[in-house]
Amino acid sequence: MTAGIEVRGLTKRHPGARPDRPALQDIDLEIPHRRFVSLIGPSGCGKSTLLRILAGLEGHDTGSVSLLGESPRRASRRKAIGLVSQTPALLPWLTVRANVALPGKVNRRSGKEVDPPDELLRAVGLEDAADQYPHQLSGGMLQRVAVARAFALRPDVLLMDEPFSALDEFTREALQYQLLGLWQRRATTVVFVTHSVREAVVLSDEIVVMSARPGRVHEVLDVDLPRPRDKDIVKGPHMHDLEDRVRASLQRAWKAGAAPDDLVPL
Repeated sequence: MTAGIEVRGLTKRHPGARPDRPALQDIDLEIPHRRFVSLIGPSGCGKSTLLRILAGLEGHDTGSVSLLGESPRRASRRKAIGLVSQTPALLPWLTVRANVALPGKVNRRSGKEVDPPDELLRAVGLEDAADQYPHQLSGGMLQRVAVARAFALRPDVLLMDEPFSALDEFTREALQYQLLGLWQRRATTVVFVTHSVREAVVLSDEIVVMSARPGRVHEVLDVDLPRPRDKDIVKGPHMHDLEDRVRASLQRAWKAGAAPDDLVPL
């Protein structure tokens, strides 16, 4: 497959932190273009830091990062990167339609083809809310708008930092399938940070399990569920086997990353 994201020997230290405890150390990661990959690991393992480095929002100390053959900042300048955070960050004085259309308006000189906002809102089930304002929407609806907006410029890479973590289980599940539908039609490379094992398995082609202190790639697990995915596919026994594999890997990663004083006999 064509290389989408390549990270080689990446180390990141936060100012004032202990020199022997970088946030990220010797990260090697290769994500083929148009794959959906989740990052999962204990709190403090550097998942969000790695995502910000990929987005060009933070630098790193050693190593290299490449998105489709160019640096994150260069990819960001040509509007090749979409970013969805935990907070939708919509403009309250604009309607839902105007919020989704905004990336195309402020980036007219980029030359990028823009998807019509009504088409994107239809894809996330919000066509009837197009003329409403953010304060009139629920949390789940706001995040749907944020996802639709992120796809507006047809990004080559979409980075998502726990976008559904604050939602109830039912809404979260509905948004997962809507996200899959958008991704499958637009063939974007997705890196998705989550703390949910089930969410990672439902969405991903591969799951990157990280260990902390310092943050490292512990293991990369394949998710061999067929696509397109629906609720019937993720109900079978193989789904449970995959979830058990991820949980076992997380347990090993936690032990590998914990200092001796952190280990408590079970």
